[in-house]
Amino acid sequence: MDCYECDTEYLRQNVQFVDYVRDRTVADLHLLVTTEGTGGGGRAWTVKFIGLGRFDKVDRTLTFNTAQTATSDDRRKEFARIFRLGVAAYAADTSAGAQLDVQWTKPAVASTVVVPAKDPWNYWVFRTNVGGNRDGEESANFSSYRLSLSANRTTALWKISLGANGSYSKSEFDLGEDGAKIKSTSESWSGSSLVVRSITPRFSIGGRASVSHSSFSNSDTVITVAPGVEFNFFPYSESSRRSLTMMYTAGASHYNYKDVTIFDKVDETVPNHSLSTSLGLRQPWGSVGAGVNLTQHLNKIERYRISTYASADVRLFKGFSLNGYGGYDRIRDQISLRKGGATPEEVLLRRRQLATGHSYYMGFGISYSFGSIFNSVVNPRFGGGGSGMMIFY
Repeated sequence: MDCYECDTEYLRQNVQFVDYVRDRTVADLHLLVTTEGTGGGGRAWTVKFIGLGRFDKVDRTLTFNTAQTATSDDRRKEFARIFRLGVAAYAADTSAGAQLDVQWTKPAVASTVVVPAKDPWNYWVFRTNVGGNRDGEESANFSSYRLSLSANRTTALWKISLGANGSYSKSEFDLGEDGAKIKSTSESWSGSSLVVRSITPRFSIGGRASVSHSSFSNSDTVITVAPGVEFNFFPYSESSRRSLTMMYTAGASHYNYKDVTIFDKVDETVPNHSLSTSLGLRQPWGSVGAGVNLTQHLNKIERYRISTYASADVRLFKGFSLNGYGGYDRIRDQISLRKGGATPEEVLLRRRQLATGHSYYMGFGISYSFGSIFNSVVNPRFGGGGSGMMIFY
């Protein structure tokens, strides 16, 4: 089973006419599940049944949606139902077929006329989130608060997203017997909008607009407008399995700074453009993602930023998996840096953005499993799952 969002323990307890195994190379059937967000805030599921061995080239695909209001129990029950439907088609031709039957639930009200439901919200979905946390000890404490609002409308032709969020955090440190204390606060907020129009199965046009504030990056207000175009070398309908996109935007950003910058600016307007490409693959052998993004100031082309990233999770051979991720930014566009040096407190508490020419991150992992191939037993005693549990992602 290849599924990020499936409750595999629930399946092993409730769908018992199949044996679950750890490795696809010894399986008769490989299940590859992908999900995407829907305009209503729910999830669209694509369940690909890939036949192996004697079922080679016998593939089937089932799809279903779960609503935004669906609980985790609702989602796992609906997935288990679709899973049973798909697997039964294969199991009917095995020794388990003699114990299988079909059950049909008759609708409560029979009707031959289907009346399309009228949507009083016209596809708009609204969300809000408020949260905060506080922790501490005798010599230090930390608190933060956040708020977010969003409104989205998604149809086959249009995608409209509006959002706003804000955050505030405060830290206090007691340095000891001399009574010295350090207090650090930071706040930020932003609002954004996105409008996209589908033109063809591979081509779309749209634009972004945003306004933001950040005490960390010396930005009192930043206003950005950037229309653009995007092309997908694969149809958007296949985006859950594969995508290769190129997007170009051009616009301008107006900056109002809290303090004078290293270029002696308190405000400025910068024309800019951006070109990005990204690749995403989810296949039976694993998943790969990669991308490159270039942003550049049009009034001073020597100011730019190149960002790259890549990630992979690949099964190389039976029981052996390799995963890794990494990214690198070449930075030449830090125009908002405050003039003057930073204090040790500002550096250590990350209260101020510092000059840098690059940034990077990376990580990797290797896993190997061997032993029994079967993975059907569930034993939740003492808070643990079934022994030997291994689901490939």
